[in-house]
Amino acid sequence: MNRQRRTTPLRLAALVAASALLLTGCSGGADPAESSASGEEIEYGGTLRVGFGGEDVANYDPQQRPQLFPRTVSRQITDTLTEQDPETGEILPWLAESWEINDDVTEFTFHLKEGVTFSDGTPFDAEIVKANFDRVVEIGSLAFIAGSYFRGYVGSEVVDEHTVTATFDSPNAQFLQATSTQSLGIIGQASIDLAPEEVAAGDVIGTGPFVVESYEPENRLVLAAREDYAWPSPLYENPGRPYYDTVEISFIPDPTTLSGSVTSGQLDYAYILDASTTSTVESSGATLVSTPMPAISIPLVPLLHRDVFAEENVRRALGYATDRQAIVDTVFQGAYTPATGVLTTTNPGYVDLSDELVYDVDVANQILDESSFSTVGDDGIRVNGDGEPLAITIQYTGAGTTETLLQLVQQQWNQVGIDFRLEPVADLSEYSIHDYPFDITTWSQTRADPDVLRIVYSSFYENQSFLFTNPDEELDAALNVLQTTVDADERLEASRAVQEIILERGYSVPLYDLIQYSAAAPGIEGAHTDIEGKPLLVDVHP
Repeated sequence: MNRQRRTTPLRLAALVAASALLLTGCSGGADPAESSASGEEIEYGGTLRVGFGGEDVANYDPQQRPQLFPRTVSRQITDTLTEQDPETGEILPWLAESWEINDDVTEFTFHLKEGVTFSDGTPFDAEIVKANFDRVVEIGSLAFIAGSYFRGYVGSEVVDEHTVTATFDSPNAQFLQATSTQSLGIIGQASIDLAPEEVAAGDVIGTGPFVVESYEPENRLVLAAREDYAWPSPLYENPGRPYYDTVEISFIPDPTTLSGSVTSGQLDYAYILDASTTSTVESSGATLVSTPMPAISIPLVPLLHRDVFAEENVRRALGYATDRQAIVDTVFQGAYTPATGVLTTTNPGYVDLSDELVYDVDVANQILDESSFSTVGDDGIRVNGDGEPLAITIQYTGAGTTETLLQLVQQQWNQVGIDFRLEPVADLSEYSIHDYPFDITTWSQTRADPDVLRIVYSSFYENQSFLFTNPDEELDAALNVLQTTVDADERLEASRAVQEIILERGYSVPLYDLIQYSAAAPGIEGAHTDIEGKPLLVDVHP
């Protein structure tokens, strides 16, 4: 363990630090005090060693990249206007103490917390919130996820120093929840003034409990505690500066090495664990942290620009030919759960559509008998009137559980006469989802709001919407209803209508609900996550 422990009380440490005007992050600077707010002795200092289970994505601009690792770093160095309760999905105040939304859901007025500063000492106010909103629009496609939140953005008005109103040209009900996501992490003017690639390289000024101390691409990233941090998220148990002086993040793509490192104590925290390693980690005495992810259920998505999926019956049959329970049990050793809808059960827009996701080979065959592939050849594969086989091809990168899953699906679909062809490749980056030279793909999209349906299954967004080049007008209209109300019950009903259309027309084959796992080594306490499973390192302590 690389720690230099000293016992200090939490609340007083924050007050002392604030009065010392140490506005930039530093390590080892916590002052001693008497006791924490809870009366427990809190040990400050040392380095928390964290392993990320993947390659370095090398982009730490919260408003650019959507992957979980950079979003997890952003979670530590930037704050957001609102927070989302992991248990209820309720939107909670954070940097915005309160808000109003007008009746037609086109104006969002935020009343900001006073006394918040960025790590360079500049104040957090309405002007900087406006600048952040404007920047997301200005950097265009670089704001891969955040840009979709600003569809129809007219602009923002600074009402006074601590009040700002964002206006849209049409209803935008998802926007309040969007302000709780890391894609809208607030950055300082010094970062906004930089080129996007400079921010991506880690030059991020935020209001969060940590700052970036150093970054060696593909090797390690070091965060340092802010001594004066005093505006915690409502999820934080720690009201002040982090317990550890520094956090050292390394990148460990091999899942066995990652889990072994945390069980042996070479790491203090491992994120994200492969499902196959969780039982070993748990039996070691480490603290296993599991987060059922609010998202779309991990699907296979038929690509509508491919001829084989021109027929709705071919798309629909795939769902009935897929044994989800067998996938979860065989591929993931029961660590995940079978999909019961288009959204996962923890997403606020979840609707139980398990009756539409049953495994029934007879129904699959019946639907395919009503398609152009009604004849089964001597080899068991269906053919159409021109003698062409019902062949579905997928190209994919990597191996491991992805390949195992696809091989199992290949066996299942073969039972109804489908020739599912697996083609592993080294790289797919030269293609978009609209010109993939194969027929079906997997996808993952996390967001704790039914608006994730609009992002993935509408025809609105070139980067992420699978129906972008093949719009379904009825589905688009249903998705737009979702945008017109912030009433939870009305949004749920709109979400139901959308998901029923998606399944009825075979636009998705939901497979399983992802559960994200991380672990704290024996002796490490305070490990918990936000609604997206990102660890809240400000609360972690020895």
